[in-house]
Amino acid sequence: MITEDFVSFEVAKLLKEKGFNELTPSSYGIAVMHNGEEIDEDEEYELKSEGRENEIEYVEGGAVFDFWNKNSEEMESVYSRPTLYVTMKWLREVHKMSIMVDCIGKCNYQPTIQTFAGKDYEIEGEVVWVNDVKRGFKTYERACEMAIKYCLEHLI
Repeated sequence: MITEDFVSFEVAKLLKEKGFNELTPSSYGIAVMHNGEEIDEDEEYELKSEGRENEIEYVEGGAVFDFWNKNSEEMESVYSRPTLYVTMKWLREVHKMSIMVDCIGKCNYQPTIQTFAGKDYEIEGEVVWVNDVKRGFKTYERACEMAIKYCLEHLI
């Protein structure tokens, strides 16, 4: 079965820092944990009422909520969880950066970032991003994720 690929929590945080403010079908949030397992609000309340709040752990980015979320500053610990495609489209339309991924040999993928000037998408320059792995990435999706991260950390 083919499924959508979403950005990692690390990239979701970078997106929020860089002004990504789009509706997404899911979001990252804080997971409430007890003994290494996620618990719901009732279990959290029960532990607190028993005076056992020191046994509760809150893990940022540990929970995925399947509801439409608008990434906003009011929800400090909630991060939009867009798909790779939506993120790449946002980079292209808002920041004039296009990510292309080429297959460079047997199942190795190398991303290239093309930047544009103006609204007519005139080519401004090409940044060929060479990653730490000399032969590229093992999956297309990983190459996309790393190119997105590079754009957010170095080009915006």
